[in-house]
Amino acid sequence: MLRIGFVLTTLLVNLSLTAQITTNNNPPNEGGGTLVLIDRPAMKVSSVSWDSTLVYYVREGKRRQKSMDIYKVYSYKKNAEEETIIYHQDTLEGNWYTAEQMKDYLAGQNDAYAMYKSKANKTAAGGVMFGFIGSATGLFYGPLFVIGYTAWKGNTKPSLKEEYGFKPEFADNPYYIEGFGTMAKRYTIRRSAIGSAAGYILGAVTLSLVIR
Repeated sequence: MLRIGFVLTTLLVNLSLTAQITTNNNPPNEGGGTLVLIDRPAMKVSSVSWDSTLVYYVREGKRRQKSMDIYKVYSYKKNAEEETIIYHQDTLEGNWYTAEQMKDYLAGQNDAYAMYKSKANKTAAGGVMFGFIGSATGLFYGPLFVIGYTAWKGNTKPSLKEEYGFKPEFADNPYYIEGFGTMAKRYTIRRSAIGSAAGYILGAVTLSLVIR
């Protein structure tokens, strides 16, 4: 009886410890701060926690908790001085860069996000003209002008100029350049598509009024 009691007691203790370890895999709720995301703008949150696969967060001003894959998050910043790195290198998930290399990548991304809009807006203006001209070719060929212009600008190399946010001191840093270029291309493609589509619609409406 004593042996059976000892065995049962040992099992209960082990189960209790296992439950405690599983629970502690999730860090305590960190409160408000900023999630630094990969290939996306940073996100203000009112609360955040994470485990080995997901990050759980509530966006600032919202009540509903959401989650995202942990591989999409670089770090959590509680304030300007406190930053917890969540990112870790995992080639199976496509995270080829080390944490330090990813930091440079994100620096380029953020600089393009802050300053490349002016360059992308020029692309949008050209798209309006291109789409307007394309509308005159009819319903079949017209949309090809929109698609063609967007593809053309999307395959154009980003402008690595200081006036558009590029920092010359990173000119030899391939990770910074990659981050800057990725965000710059995203802006360019988006603005090209919007501008050329708007031009096409404007041209089609103008032609319909003229024909009437």
